[in-house]
Amino acid sequence: KTRSGKIMRRILRKVAEGMATKVKLEPCGLDKDKKAACLSYIPQIKVGGNGVAGPTFVDNAAFRKYAWDVFKADSLDMESSAVAHVCYSNKVPFLIFRSLSDLAGGGKQANEIGIFFQVAATNSANVLLAFLEAWK
Repeated sequence: KTRSGKIMRRILRKVAEGMATKVKLEPCGLDKDKKAACLSYIPQIKVGGNGVAGPTFVDNAAFRKYAWDVFKADSLDMESSAVAHVCYSNKVPFLIFRSLSDLAGGGKQANEIGIFFQVAATNSANVLLAFLEAWK
């Protein structure tokens, strides 16, 4: 890790932390049938943590617990590892924005992915735009 890489990581994180408190996430959107629906909880922004990525969709409470117990995984996703691998291999600093589309089996009721898709896309776009505005 180079000194300039460490400095860039600190800068990216500081910008993310600063804008995270200013973005209001939407808890409601349209479900897969285009009907208004809301999540059973208020979405939140988390900067930092330990995201774990792999090639499978997870909707299993036992596996979710296993990932937390073994890897201290704050999130599970299927895409971030590819971006991280390419950036790391080329020594390019990066920042991953994840707007999770479900709770990986951690919800109290049936998987809310039908609601999450639209809400996650909207919130992800709003967070990215806020970050870019703060980056100026």
